[in-house]
Amino acid sequence: MNDFVDLPLFVQPVHKRTKLEQAWEDCKERHPDLLSHLARIALDYKNAGHDSWSINGVFEVMRWETRFTTGDLGLKCNNNHRAFAARDLMKQYPELDGFFALRQQGPQGHTRQITP
Repeated sequence: MNDFVDLPLFVQPVHKRTKLEQAWEDCKERHPDLLSHLARIALDYKNAGHDSWSINGVFEVMRWETRFTTGDLGLKCNNNHRAFAARDLMKQYPELDGFFALRQQGPQGHTRQITP
């Protein structure tokens, strides 16, 4: 019966990370406190009575708060990581579930074209 497990019908697809996903994972490794810092900012805002917020705002507050401790313009975190950060925050912090608006991610390798 195990002869069939390698047939395409039974093989589970493997999710390959995109370059952006890998860059986000690398960023989290370089900055292990990043998600907890972002979560604290978002939770402070939520606890002040807000139902939702933009992950963009969370990133800018983080940069503002870290500008003196990093000796430059704040913690370096690429803007391309924002969508991944929002998803990770809502996944790891249940109280933030639904706090950020998300767009559906396109299929891997799919490029969206702007039409005139």
